[in-house]
Amino acid sequence: MIWLAGLMLVAFGAIAFLAVQLAQASRRLRAIEAEIARLGRELESEDREFESLMAEIGGSRIVLELTQPIALARQHSRWARALTGLAPRLIRRRVYDEAAAQMKQILTERGVAAEVQVFHPSGS
Repeated sequence: MIWLAGLMLVAFGAIAFLAVQLAQASRRLRAIEAEIARLGRELESEDREFESLMAEIGGSRIVLELTQPIALARQHSRWARALTGLAPRLIRRRVYDEAAAQMKQILTERGVAAEVQVFHPSGS
């Protein structure tokens, strides 16, 4: 009979522990959902800003997006390897600026008249 009471006590303890863990996981999930919603609103804002800029410019454009600018920076610069954890936005900006400069140089060498500009959304 005592072993049954002990077993019930252990079961209630386990249930209480699991309830606390579930409550903590639920709070973390709500925080993550709030962050996702915030990022979604920020992305919509950036999209509107980009669309507005493109509408002002008019005409045809080539848009280049580097899919892994941080990895690219790490491959080509020791400083980037050290700074990616501290200043990822700065590294991204520098990678895009360098890519634009190289594109401009190549086009100029080939006799192509072109403007090469980098659009950095606000906050990046």
